[in-house]
Amino acid sequence: MAHTPFGYQIENGKVVINKEELKQLQHLFQAYLSGLSLENAAKEAGIKRNHGGITRILTDERYLGTDIFPTLISKELFEKVKIERYKRAKKLGRLNKKKEETPFEIPTFTIPTIDIKHDNPYKQAEYVYSLIESVVT
Repeated sequence: MAHTPFGYQIENGKVVINKEELKQLQHLFQAYLSGLSLENAAKEAGIKRNHGGITRILTDERYLGTDIFPTLISKELFEKVKIERYKRAKKLGRLNKKKEETPFEIPTFTIPTIDIKHDNPYKQAEYVYSLIESVVT
């Protein structure tokens, strides 16, 4: 395992609950639901992570329990935080709205017949580029 998620530790090759981090994790979820910002909820819980790290913690479904990871957070609490995150994002206008796609046209160029052949490839390229007459849109 490259990284053990916050709240867990490895003992004898198995993932087990880190009791100290479990308390901090549960405090984080409750503090966030009480209305604190991600940063303030983390500070109150004693977790030193950046904004993205706290977001990953609050959205990590492994805390609900899997075959490998023991359950740390109830489904009910996890869903409440999920709903609260959505409400806050909506209020702040941070929902990923689809932007209108603007049509993109590939420009085309017209070049008359190439009459001169240069031995030097740079001279040949310079000559061919000089023949470009217009961009057709």
